[in-house]
Amino acid sequence: MSIFIAKLSTWSRSQKNRNLFYQLVFLILVAFFVNYLVSKAMQLELTLSHFESRSGFGISHTFIKDYTSNDSRWSAYFTGVINTVRVSLVAIILATLLGTIMGVARLSKNVLFSTIAYLYVELVRNTPLLIQIIFWQIIFLKLPRITEALTFGSTVVVSNRGILLPYAKPAEDINSNIFVIVLLFIIIISFVLSYYLNKKEDIDGKKFKILNYNINGSLAGTFVFLILSVSAYFILQKPFVLDLPSLYQNSKGTYLQSGGFEFTPEFGAILFALVIYTGTFITEIVRGSIQSLSKGQTEAAQSLGLTNYQSMTLIILPQALRSIIPPLTNQFLNLTKNSSLSVVIAYPELFMVSRTIMNNSGRALPVFFLILFTYLSLSLIISLFMNFINRRVTRIGA
Repeated sequence: MSIFIAKLSTWSRSQKNRNLFYQLVFLILVAFFVNYLVSKAMQLELTLSHFESRSGFGISHTFIKDYTSNDSRWSAYFTGVINTVRVSLVAIILATLLGTIMGVARLSKNVLFSTIAYLYVELVRNTPLLIQIIFWQIIFLKLPRITEALTFGSTVVVSNRGILLPYAKPAEDINSNIFVIVLLFIIIISFVLSYYLNKKEDIDGKKFKILNYNINGSLAGTFVFLILSVSAYFILQKPFVLDLPSLYQNSKGTYLQSGGFEFTPEFGAILFALVIYTGTFITEIVRGSIQSLSKGQTEAAQSLGLTNYQSMTLIILPQALRSIIPPLTNQFLNLTKNSSLSVVIAYPELFMVSRTIMNNSGRALPVFFLILFTYLSLSLIISLFMNFINRRVTRIGA
């Protein structure tokens, strides 16, 4: 026994051996903890078989997918996912535009623009997003009642029930689906043409000519898109028709609105809040990235006779993208996850629909796992797309 103790004492004098011992003890404790969790989980019903059942509840906002209370819970869940993707995608685009404009305005020599941008950042980013969501909902609900709705001809109806806008509705035939497919091909062709002509202009130093008129690649691509899309629209016998909103009274004197695209107060509140709140952080990202560049870049652009707009769009922002993209990815991820806060204003996104399913089925844990997996998938898709862009802008010689 004394020999074993002596060998153990000698073995423990080595720092490497002690580290191995600590790691082994830690792994054993982790194994016991995982075994405990697995044993408890095996006693629970973690399947999602109840999602095949009838949902039994309605959803106030549906987009792309038609949904009724007689559909399955899977259908209700995917409707919530679509609503989340819808508001997140629109908010990402608008927040990026707002943040870029305000970021440039922060550095403007115009005192009015720079002050407005500064106040925007300091006031909005220092207040909770949840409060801003509720604030915007109150603003939308303060619009005129349906009996006093504002109408602008036969095109727009504004009331506290929502804003109705003109909408392109597919006709009742298969041509509408064909037109969408054709339109996608036209968009691809236009982008390829623009890229090819712009690349050729960069190499040869000459613009594309039509009837002795110089046309750059972007203008040529836009022209081709308009010509082909309008031609396809009439060849397919107008597969989309304009659906105009209307406001009327029924036989009982109740005011009703129909037609057009409905911009609801719930959707407007969460969209405005996400865009304006996230835009403040993007503003600071853009401002900091531009300021990280050498002032010689701006001076060189001015020496070449470029205008402020040209120097910003052709020289400054393309270089600043290298430092803008990584933190911008984080803001896109935060925006997507923050959309779950719309549950407080009853916008039926992913989390709110899932919570209703949990209340109906009484099985919370598997539904929570599904929610986590869905948000993880959305975040990974955004990360993959932004990493692809990041590799493009950081590529040497790009």
